[in-house]
This record gives sequence, C-alpha cells and structure tokens, in this order.
Amino acid sequence: MAALKGKAVVITGAGRGIGEAYARLAAAEGAKVVVNDVDLGEAERVAKAIRADGGEALAKVADVASWDDAERLVAFCVDRYGSLDGLVNNAALYHMALPDEETEARVRKLFEVNVLGTAFCGYAALRRMLKQRSGSLVNITSGAHSGMRGMSAYGGSKGAVASMTYSWAIDTEGTGVRVNSVSPMALTRMYEEYSRFQNQHGQGAQQPGLSIAPGNNAPLVVYLLSDLAAGVHGQVVRVQGQEINIVTHPAALYPGVEREQWTVAEVAKAFDTRLAAQQLPTGVQSYEVKVRNYDVTWQAQSEK
Repeated sequence: MAALKGKAVVITGAGRGIGEAYARLAAAEGAKVVVNDVDLGEAERVAKAIRADGGEALAKVADVASWDDAERLVAFCVDRYGSLDGLVNNAALYHMALPDEETEARVRKLFEVNVLGTAFCGYAALRRMLKQRSGSLVNITSGAHSGMRGMSAYGGSKGAVASMTYSWAIDTEGTGVRVNSVSPMALTRMYEEYSRFQNQHGQGAQQPGLSIAPGNNAPLVVYLLSDLAAGVHGQVVRVQGQEINIVTHPAALYPGVEREQWTVAEVAKAFDTRLAAQQLPTGVQSYEVKVRNYDVTWQAQSEK
C-alpha cells in the first residue's frame, strides 16, 4: 500500500526521534516529505536516508516559533513539490519541574515552540489547504495535558494544542480539510528526562509503555494524513503501547445542578450532594464510555 502516494507533507521537528519516524514512514508510503528541524545536519541526515531508500525528501531549517519562518516552510513545500497536502505539527520542547523549581526563561521558550509553533505552522498550512479545499493537519499533543507530576508547563502547552485541534476542526468542517491530533508514546530523549526526574523525586519510572520504539506511533500519523481517514475529523487519538484509543473531548458532566439564583451556601450544598461524587481524577485515565449527547444550547439537561 502507498497510502500517501502523490502527496506532499511537511513534518516539523523531524530531525530525530518520533518526528524522524513519521517522516520515514510517510516517505515509504509514497509522500514527498519536507523534513523540518532547527538542526540542519539532523534534517539533512533524515532526508538523505529517505532518498537512499528510494523516497523523496528535502531538508528545510525553520524556527516554527517564527511567524515568517512558518510561512516560508509552507511556501518551500509548495514551491518544491507543487502542493501542501499534509502537515504534522511535531516540533516541541520538553522539560520537567515542580512549581517551585520553574523558571521564566524555560516556560517562555517552551510555550513559544509548543504553542506558538503549532499555531503559526497550522495557520500557514490551513490558509493553503482551505484555498485548495483539501489537506490534513495532524497536531502532536500529549497525555501530559491531562495532568502529570512535574509537567505543568509541558502539559499546559499540549493542552493548548488539543484545544487548537478542536477549534480548527470546527473552523474547517465541510471544507475538505481535516484536523486531528495524536498523543504518542515512545522511548525517546523525553523519556530519559522523565525517568531522571521521577528518580530524583523518589517516584521511579511509571510508564512501562514508553519502552515502545518511536516507529510504533508512525502508522497512526500516516493514516490520519491519508485519504483512508476521510471520515476522521476533530479527534485526539492516543497511542498506549500496543493500544490505540480515542481521547474524550472536554465535556460538562450530566446531570448538573440548577438553581434560580446561586449563593455560596447553595454552591456548597450542590457539592455536598451531587457534584462531589462527580469529581474526576487527574492524570491519564481510561473509561468505558457509552456516549449520550446533550446539546447544551437547546436542551437544558440538569437536576434541580
């Protein structure tokens, strides 16, 4: 199967790790790949390896946190390959720290790359895709956005990525453009820092699924880039070792509690009765779900 035959795809942060795995499989599945990284040597290494295997790839250095660089990255793909059919927003920074250990410089730089980089590349790509009324945008988020010890900055940035995915999916509904997100899991340099942090804080490694190689995540990303995923839109999909799961969108739990007028005492009463039992645990969770949708605009579903 050549799931991406004839498609031109940009993959950011593809000079190593999971990004490299995405680029290699996309090329093996027929895509013409722009390998983006801030490290020219690493980007060239990946592109050369793809060409040696018979694929098409070009390296392009760009700082995704720069609006102009993001525009130039998209333009480079269009100029060299004639179109932009897919973008994988993979480039990211990562560090761990407890709240009293954090610094302004590290938080600022992380958000610039993870949030602004995703936004800038996404806007540049979506302008092109909406004009041609086709294309697939795959954002890379993380289970850390559900809450993990020492990951408030990183998890917060990846929560923003998930939120952009939901909104862009609504913005592009019915246009021929699809937007989804992947939450990967693999043994990478990020996991090495994760392990060091956990050991330093007496926690020990807690993610056995991270022994999985980066390439285990690539088939899902390539699928979402391809026309095989024509019916998949606005979803966050998580890889957990050998399992793939759909991640729930944020939702208000039903039933709620309704009052004609809220007071502090009535809020306390609501929590003492129904709401306390509805509190959900933080962190990455799995639930067996039977979906029953309630339109919050047109149907008032609450309990007095």
